[in-house]
Amino acid sequence: MTDQELVINNFEEKLKRFTHAISGELTKEEDFVIANTKIPTDTFNVLLPKSPNIKNIVKIRQGIDHFSFKEYPFSTWVNTQYLNNDWKRIIQEYDLQEAERNVMMKLENTLNVGQRISHQLKIIKVGNHEELMEYKRVFMGLFEGTPEKGALENFFNKFSQVKLGSKAQMFIGCLPEMTVATGLLIESQDSYGIYDVMTKESYRSKGYGSEMFQFLLNQTKDKQKPVVLQASDDGVNIYKRFGFREIGEMVVFE
Repeated sequence: MTDQELVINNFEEKLKRFTHAISGELTKEEDFVIANTKIPTDTFNVLLPKSPNIKNIVKIRQGIDHFSFKEYPFSTWVNTQYLNNDWKRIIQEYDLQEAERNVMMKLENTLNVGQRISHQLKIIKVGNHEELMEYKRVFMGLFEGTPEKGALENFFNKFSQVKLGSKAQMFIGCLPEMTVATGLLIESQDSYGIYDVMTKESYRSKGYGSEMFQFLLNQTKDKQKPVVLQASDDGVNIYKRFGFREIGEMVVFE
């Protein structure tokens, strides 16, 4: 398995977990995955190509056409190495526009990850509805003033931690006065993935995100497994300090 495939497979595991957690539908084929939450959210409705070679063009069209019929927004996350003429043709046909690019990164293992030095945050594994709502408040802070916020409200209201399963661990970072950070660790067969390391806007640049990130690295049970993530340009150098290296690029279309 290539490094890029590790990232894609872990992201697929995340899509599977979060789609199942709200009783959505996951279409899984050899060359792609479509996560359909049945909610109009392009954060969690996702088309994920798994190969540069399209084998099931009819099913891909069926999935996209269903989103169009329901007027559900969705996003397409493509490894830039897969962006051949076939995938480009689909993206152009459905008038999908590039929204962002993320750097795929990998840490070979967590054998030498240092223990958390700072203890500014009380970090809690989300285990009940109240803690899930705290996670939601921080998460939705990124979507203030957008239509996506209402869709995410609906998403989290339908969310079942029991259906999410034990391979997905959600965490909140708390100060005495409020919850200020989140983090998500997804375990797949071949890797761990880190997602949703977020800090409330007014509490950024205080080290809370780095503290949460190092905490997540220390939650891996199998220290031999690699850890993967997708980083914005701003986050790349932060993750490099933890030993991560760049392995590719993911482009997002909406």
